[in-house]
Amino acid sequence: MDVKRKLSRSSCNSGYSYGHNGTTIWVNHGCRAIFTICYEGMTSATTCTDPQLSSSGYRYNSKVIIGATRILTMDVKRKLSRSSCNSGYSYGHNGNTIWVNHGCRAIFTICYEGISAIVSCSSNNFRPATCPISTGGKHIVGLELKQQISRSPCVLDESFYLIGNAIRVIDGCRGLFRVKFAH
Repeated sequence: MDVKRKLSRSSCNSGYSYGHNGTTIWVNHGCRAIFTICYEGMTSATTCTDPQLSSSGYRYNSKVIIGATRILTMDVKRKLSRSSCNSGYSYGHNGNTIWVNHGCRAIFTICYEGISAIVSCSSNNFRPATCPISTGGKHIVGLELKQQISRSPCVLDESFYLIGNAIRVIDGCRGLFRVKFAH
């Protein structure tokens, strides 16, 4: 969310006079502007988790979400502090890091893009094929079809499978597959 054109005399500062919280945008302190908002819908490649984070002594605290390439949403699931928890002021996210400040202590629900790889695999002439996955030592936790290339259907556990560190395709399935790794 960025200011495209400021319409007020008051300043418009991200996290103080404007911001977003999940699917809601907000303005405050006299900020009036036209905003550019980019958003991304949730896909099955998105992972959600509920970490707890505390601003002890009203100090800034942050936590890197291991395995996240980018945090998409962050919402308060359960507030544990007497202090308020306001998005952009006392909690927020940047890249793959979540943060709290000003005494906010809560359990948050965060959704993020995880580490994944795209692998091409083809059952040419309806012959079975096995395509190795380079894991880099990471544990595979999921497989999904990103783009079907064949006319033959590609259905998980019917015409494509995850077998160890490889994708197995049969019955003419050809496609690009997203491999999800543990966070």
